[in-house]
Amino acid sequence: MSFFDIVAGDDSAADLAHDWGQQGLKGRIMLSLIRGAVAAIATAGIVATLAGFLGHVHPLFDTMGAFRVQLAIGFVALFLFTVAFSALVARTLALVGLAIALFGLAPGVLPEDPVLSPDLRVYSQNLRYDNPMPEAVVAQIEAERADVVLLQEVSASNMVIPRTMRTRTEVICEFSGIGAIAILSRYPVMEEPVCARGQGAAWARLRTPDGPITVVNLHLPWPWPYGQAAQAEVVAELLRGLPEPILIGGDFNIPAWAHSVDRILEATGTRAVGGLRLTFQRPSFWPGLPLDHVLVSEDLQAQTDMLPRNGSDHHALITNLRFR
Repeated sequence: MSFFDIVAGDDSAADLAHDWGQQGLKGRIMLSLIRGAVAAIATAGIVATLAGFLGHVHPLFDTMGAFRVQLAIGFVALFLFTVAFSALVARTLALVGLAIALFGLAPGVLPEDPVLSPDLRVYSQNLRYDNPMPEAVVAQIEAERADVVLLQEVSASNMVIPRTMRTRTEVICEFSGIGAIAILSRYPVMEEPVCARGQGAAWARLRTPDGPITVVNLHLPWPWPYGQAAQAEVVAELLRGLPEPILIGGDFNIPAWAHSVDRILEATGTRAVGGLRLTFQRPSFWPGLPLDHVLVSEDLQAQTDMLPRNGSDHHALITNLRFR
């Protein structure tokens, strides 16, 4: 069909032009719908990210705040998607959401100053109650030359770990059906250790060559809809007034920026050792969640690094401490 046919008013040419117009209109409508859907997703992500800052209002928001890393990754993916579809509004929303998420991650990302010649080395790990590699855990602890060891989910199947360690201090404190918590130390205690049975907390005042230190092992349950908020309140009051300096290590089951952790920080006068460590590893929570932490008094210099899991779903942590 030629240009002259169209000019002459050929019906088939007019129909073809109409079809092209209809297809173009459908394409524009579809593109508009896609852009609107992406903008709605980005808006929902922003709401979820902002809600994660409101853990002091309701424990649900602490749970939402636990996924700040995943939300940041989601905003990056949305941004790339919006570039492909020239969705300016959605792209702007994705950038706003990413900025909010990164702002919330900043306190946890900034690392502490390195401790090159530590006075004390503390190892902490949630073993997982059915850990199939207890010997590897023992070998790792020995290789790290840990002075103090804090273990969570100590069960019948992995009890070989504390039983194998040659330590002067051993505190095994029952917590729940998934296992006890344990404090092991090559240094002696200065007074009777305390086991807050059923609360996932135990502590001991240790005598070290560089001075005394109170070491606390902590295991909190999952956040809302579980009972973490209530237990954190109880534990915070139990720990209030402990003699300094203090080190608190364990599986908090919540990021360090959560309100549950804030309550413990306030009660003990400690700070969370810097650095973002995605210690909890399961495919459904990729790339991981920062659930295991170390809190220390201001008069302690600390550096915490992540170690292999060795059969657990939690990475181990090794903390170098130096008395100021």
